Formats: sequence, structure tokens, C-alpha cells
Amino acid sequence: MKTLYQLKIGDFAPSESSRSFTKEGYLKCVNVRLAKAPQVRQYYAYEFPSLEGFTADQIINVYTPADELFKPESVASFSNVDATDYHPPKNEINASNWKDYHIGYCENVRQEGDYLVGDLLIKDKISIDLIQSNERIEMSLGYAALLVLENGTAPDGTPYQAKFINFIGNHVALVKYGRCGGDCRIGDQNPTPQEENFMEVIVNGMRFDIGDNKPLADALKIQQTQIENLKAAKLKVGDKQFSIGDEMAAVQAVVDTLQTENTQLKQQVGDLEKNQMTPEKLEHAAAERATVIADAKALVPNVKTEGCTCEQIKRDVISAKAGDTLVTAVLGGVSVGDAKPDQIDTVFRALSAVKGVAHTNSVNTALNQFQHQPTNVGDQNPDTNQQKSSSKQDAWKQSF
Repeated sequence: MKTLYQLKIGDFAPSESSRSFTKEGYLKCVNVRLAKAPQVRQYYAYEFPSLEGFTADQIINVYTPADELFKPESVASFSNVDATDYHPPKNEINASNWKDYHIGYCENVRQEGDYLVGDLLIKDKISIDLIQSNERIEMSLGYAALLVLENGTAPDGTPYQAKFINFIGNHVALVKYGRCGGDCRIGDQNPTPQEENFMEVIVNGMRFDIGDNKPLADALKIQQTQIENLKAAKLKVGDKQFSIGDEMAAVQAVVDTLQTENTQLKQQVGDLEKNQMTPEKLEHAAAERATVIADAKALVPNVKTEGCTCEQIKRDVISAKAGDTLVTAVLGGVSVGDAKPDQIDTVFRALSAVKGVAHTNSVNTALNQFQHQPTNVGDQNPDTNQQKSSSKQDAWKQSF
């Protein structure tokens, strides 16, 4: 014995029942036979998704044991379930499709002999008319169950290849033709010969009456299953997954992804344009470097400049002047190696401004100016073409 998987299935079934109307115009159907057990029913293999070892059009005899269908928990699971007009997709009614398929309720479900019996309260006017005209009077259970692959023989001598166990009711459906046979239906009428010669199939939500063409019916059922499987397939967009049937959500996800990528690309282009080295920027950078090298050579003639950045040149000059009062006053206890770029730039410009000044007063004046004047961090170096004061003592003031 091999248990395959949990599945949801619609079993077509029909009873001697009575019909009456409530004051609201609802149709009350009492003593409706919903299913029968023990019984062997025939299914196509394609009705069980992912079933291995069978071809799609292969017929499988499936046995419903009485002790499984009539277990107290199985019977109770069908009480107060929704009644539907045909089965919803995947044989399951839930919050997302309830309004589209709900036509009433199934109540007071119980066992009577070999039958599962219940009372229906049908509220939908169209469904009531179909029942009253005997167009839709057979019943079909919608439930979850375990399918067990097991060869055996039913009490009536019918061989089977699998059986159902652990029924969990989901809904009861009105159908035109039931799998359970003509003894599970609303009312006490048997189908006429003309009715028995017609078959109705549903393809992509549309019903077709195809007469007695069984091969066509089987082909259309296979196609309907393929459509349902396609709708259940997943489409991946970025890190999200969407059902193929939910086309609009998938399209919107693609649009959102493209818009996000477009915004990111625009930002990247803007950053590239901002950082692009234009001829003007290149000329300015060359002039700035020439100024730094000239000032550095004036302070420390043997300082290395070739292959060094402007910041490195400044740091080397300050390191060589580490004992100067001005360097100590500006950096305080911070070492040259730990000083931030704006601190290095401030000290270097101060040293350049007072270079060649021998007496202490000028240095003290420079220190006083630096202590009481805010520093512009990140500004460009002073323009070397700016006209300088003829007094070296006042030269440092022009760079701030």
C-alpha cells in the first residue's frame, strides 16, 4: 500500500427528496442523497495531479469504503458547507472565490443506510430555476482526501486500483451528470433517455453540451486540466513569483522593476557626469597642484613631489615642520598621520602664508588669526595668480 498525497476532487453523485419554498423564495431540498458507499467509481488519471505510473487518459477504479465515508469526523466535515453551481477551480471554495460560486448551504448531514444524506437550502434564483426545470439536479461532493494506491476487490466484486481515505468536506455542487449514479439527485425523478444522451463539459469556465460524443468530452476534459495547470504555474519577476493567471500583477511588477532600474541608471549617469574630468577641471587641478608643489618646495626644498598626491605632499611638508610652533598650535595633540585632510590643508596653508617670517610677532599674529577665524573646509587652495601684498608679514592674511 502506498499513500500518494492529499488531493481535492469533485465526486459526481444524486434521492428521494422533497422540495419546498421558504417565505423568502429560497428552495429547501430535504433528504438529498449526496454520496454512496461502499462504491467503486471511475476516474481518469489526469484528475489526480502528479499521479505517477499512469497515462493521462487511463481510467482508474477508485474504491470508497463505507467505514471511511461514514466516519463521524468525515460526516461532520460536510455539515454547513457551501452549495455551489458546479465545482470551483481546483475543487475548493475559499475566501477568494466564495462570492462567485456560493448558491446556498448544505445542512443536517447524516448517514442513512448506504447513503450520505443532507438538506439543501438554495438561495440563488438561477440555480433554483435550474433545479425546478430538472436541468441541474444531481449532486457532486467537493472534498479533500488521501488517495492510496492499492489493488483490491469491492464487496460487490468490482476490482479497484486505489481507494480514498480521510475525507474532509469542502462543498457540495449541483451538476448535470453525477459520477455516483442516478440514485443521488434532488427529487425523485430519473433521467429521461434524452437526458442520458447528452454530456456537458466546462472548458475555461464555459459550458458546452456535446451530445453523446464521449471521445470529445474526454479530450476537452484533458484540455481543461491543462488550462488549470497553466493558471497555477508560477512566473518569476525579480525576486517575486506570480500566478500565470494573475497577468496584471505580473505586468505591474515588471513595470515597477523597470522604473526602479531606470531611476538607478539616471542616478549613476548623473554621478558620472558630476565626476567627469572636463578640460576646465583638469586645468584647475593642474594649477592647484603647481601651487602646492611650489609652496612645498619653498618650505622644504628636498620634499618629494613626483608621483605623490597633493595631500601626501602636504603631509610630508608638515612632518618635516612638526616642531614648528604653528604646527603644534593648530594640530594640538593630533599626530600628522592621524590628522584629517582639512586639518592638513589648514596647517599647510598657514605654513605657506608665514614662510620666511623670522620674528615671533608675525607667527603669534598668524596663530591669533587662526584661533579666531573659522576654517573653510574643502575649499580650493588660494589662487596663485591673486595679487599678493608686498609685505610678507601680511601675505598670510590674503589666503583666508
